[in-house]
Order: sequence, then C-alpha cells, then structure tokens
Amino acid sequence: MGARYVTGLIEALERYAERPAIGAGADVLRFSEVLDAVYRLAGALDDAGVGRGSGLACVTGRNRPEVLLVRLAAHVLGARLTQVVTGPAVHGLDFILRDCRPDLVVHDVPVPPARAPRLGLDELLAAAAGRDGAPMPVRAGEDDIARVTYTGGTTGRPKGVASTFRAMAARDSGRGTGWTGAAYLSVTTLAQRSGGRSLEQLLAGGRVEILDPFEPREFAAACRRLGRVSTYLTASMVYRLLDDPVTAAGIPGLEGVSYGDAPVIPERLGEAVTRWGVRWRQGYGTNESAVISRLTPADHDAGVAGRPELLASVGRPVAGVEVQVRDARGTVLPAGRTGEVWVRSKTVMAGYWNQPGLTAEVLREGWLRTGDLGHVGDGGYLYLDDRVKDVVMVNGDNIYCLPVEALLARHPAVAQAVVVGRTSMVTGEEVCAFLVPAHGCAPSGTVAAEACALVERELAPAHRPTAVFWEREIPLTARGKPDKRRLRRIAAQASAQ
Repeated sequence: MGARYVTGLIEALERYAERPAIGAGADVLRFSEVLDAVYRLAGALDDAGVGRGSGLACVTGRNRPEVLLVRLAAHVLGARLTQVVTGPAVHGLDFILRDCRPDLVVHDVPVPPARAPRLGLDELLAAAAGRDGAPMPVRAGEDDIARVTYTGGTTGRPKGVASTFRAMAARDSGRGTGWTGAAYLSVTTLAQRSGGRSLEQLLAGGRVEILDPFEPREFAAACRRLGRVSTYLTASMVYRLLDDPVTAAGIPGLEGVSYGDAPVIPERLGEAVTRWGVRWRQGYGTNESAVISRLTPADHDAGVAGRPELLASVGRPVAGVEVQVRDARGTVLPAGRTGEVWVRSKTVMAGYWNQPGLTAEVLREGWLRTGDLGHVGDGGYLYLDDRVKDVVMVNGDNIYCLPVEALLARHPAVAQAVVVGRTSMVTGEEVCAFLVPAHGCAPSGTVAAEACALVERELAPAHRPTAVFWEREIPLTARGKPDKRRLRRIAAQASAQ
C-alpha cells in the first residue's frame, strides 16, 4: 500500500469530485479534473524517467496552479521533489539545482546549466494532455523522501531539508484547516508553507484560490469575490494591508488569517485583530520541524482584551510536540530563562540533504535544535527572543534583536524595525537599526533618536542602536522574512565608507 499522505490526497480528489478545487481567477478546476491532470502528469513524468526515489526539480517564475499539480504527480510516483518559485529575493538557485541531485528539471523560466536533463513545463503539460488519465497506483513508501525543501539561506547558503512521506502525514494528522467552509486564498510561495496548506485544504474538500502577485487591493477584491476566505499572510503583508486605505479598516469576505513566517510587531498585530474582526491564528515552526506551537484565536482575543503580552508570544506547543529550552551545554532551563529552543516530534525532518555533519549538529537523540532563542512564560506560552546566529555581541554581552525591534516599532512614526549587528573596533559588534516610516510620516533624525532613546530606557544602554538607516521598505527573502544578510551587508558597507 502506498504512503498514506498520498493515498489520503487521492481519496479526497475522488470523494469531492464535482466540487471546485483549484482556481486562479476565472479558471477553476474541479476535484475530478485535478485528479485527471495529476494522473496524466504522473504518466508523462514516468515517460521522462521519473520514478520512485528519483529527484525532480520544478522551477517556476510565479505561483501557478500547475505547481500543485506537479507536486501531486511527483508524490504519486514517489519521487523526491524540490520546488522553487523564483523572485527578486531567491538566491542560490545554481547551488540548489546541483545539491538536490535531480534526475529531471522542469521549468518555465531560464535555469542555470545542470547535469540533469531539462524539460519545459509547457512541454510537460502538452505531453500530459496527450495521454489518458488512467489511474496509477501510488508508488511512494512511508519512509521515502517526499521533499527536499531549501531554507532561505539568510545566515549562509541554503540548506536542503529532507522530509519523508511519514513525516508529511504526521504534520497533517488531526490538524485540520481550522477554517471550515472557507476558501483558502494562497498569496505566498507554493514552494513553501502555502503549498502544503493548499494540499491540507484539498484534503478537507475545500477550494484553493491562487493569487500572484500579492497586492492589497487585489487581495481585497479576491476576498469579496470568493465570499468566505481564509489565508496565510507574512508579517509584511499584514503591515501593507493595515497601511492601505482600502484595506486598513477591514476586508469583506475575509474570515481567518494564519501567520508565522517572521516575528510580528505586537502593536501592529493588535491593530489588525481589533480592526478586522476576523479569527487569527499564529503558527511558529521551521522547515526542519513543521509547526511547533500555536497562538489560537482565543489567545488573540485575550491579547486585545487585557493580556497584550500574549501578542508577543508564539503560543503553546501543539499536540504531539515536546518543547524544551536549553543552555549552550544542553541543560534544560527553567521557565523565564532564555536559551535555545529544542523540539521533539514525529514531524521533524530526516536530516539535511547531503550534509551529515550539519545534521549531527542539530539532531540529538531525537531532539531538533531549532537555532531559535526563547523562553517559557506564564501559562506555558513560548516567547522567542532571537535567532542564535542573529545575536549581537556588544562588549561581550548578548543583545537580542527582537526586543529591540519591538521597542523601536512602538514609536508612532515607525512602521517597522529590523535590527542587525556589524563589526565595531570599540565594542566588538554594534547594533544597527533599519526603520520604515509610518504612513504619512517622514524619516527624521529626531524620530530615530526618540525611538533609540526608548530602547535605552526600557532595556539598557548597550541595546541602543548606534546606527540608524531609513528604508522605504525592508528587503525580504523569498519566504517573506526580513533579509538580514542583505541588511548586514548594507550596514557593513556604510561603516567602511
């Protein structure tokens, strides 16, 4: 019998045959049409030499429905899939296409030379259209590698995270979509979280709508058209919706928002929760672990009703996930103490692709070292303080970036703040802040000084940024996170001038 993650998806496509499944504007595929397309694509890929255990890379220039169809076809065959949706923030594609060791590269944009054969996506679709849609047995086995997904590479070159079909099933087991009856509006890359979330929606018999690129007013129009919508947003998307006059006060048709790819400014989250009147859910997780903890809709309601500290939390561990905070020696720390977050669950990755040494560093006797620094607060809520590699060392003291960013953003003239470190001949490292002005406000030295003074007053002098850079918007990685590697480079170049 094939891997249950895949057989479950095939059964859902059969069960909900006449329901709308995947749409992109006026074009909508029913579940039966999706299943037919998947079998045709699987047959065409099989003809091209892709089978169980084969490596398949799919590189597209945008989010399009075919990305999901290729993924499903690869799963039926039991192939090892790597997907990339390119964009201005994507880097390391040449490395990824070498490292994932594909037997075939499918693409609709120019790709770097690779040892593997290449096939245009439109050519593949044409070949699939010429086949019949005869059912194929699911070849995937539970412990076969389903996907090799590459991290954003913000602290170094991208790392391939290998996940088995068994782990993929554990990630979906008992989780549900959380927004019964609502269409899922996909606005982030299908190569990462939104792709998995789309398949969760199909598994539950729900509709997926793909919007690319994301723009606040187009997003609002899609919500009105669909009527009942849930979505997954990055923090930067939440800010853009709050700052656009059309969407600031609310978005008709939007019922539920999940978020979690990057830390969110608690005050701005509070604005959105209060204004929009929708259900909010945060999921903290990593490529290596899937979801670790959740901040529930009830937690968000409590956060704006008298417990604002909850909006700075990433919630409590989800069922089946153990969380510990440990020091540098691996000793478990008590509540309130900051250390590295370690997790253990059935959803943890099999390891880093082609990197056994790095795998041994982060996987310890069933536990995964996340690289995130955090502490456990009242009620068992987990709070993140920083990334291990993002800590700024000032005169030998650890300066955590997230608290500094949160305080800078409390200034009414600051919409967003991101903090990085750079080398200092005096203190070893120094704190640099990148600020985005609030809507209708102009960058100024006075605002920067006031925001930095707030940091010094609330934390300590060592936390005060010694350099401030104003930006129209923060550069983002392909996953929607602040591109700190790029910001460090900008800060270092400014120091050298």
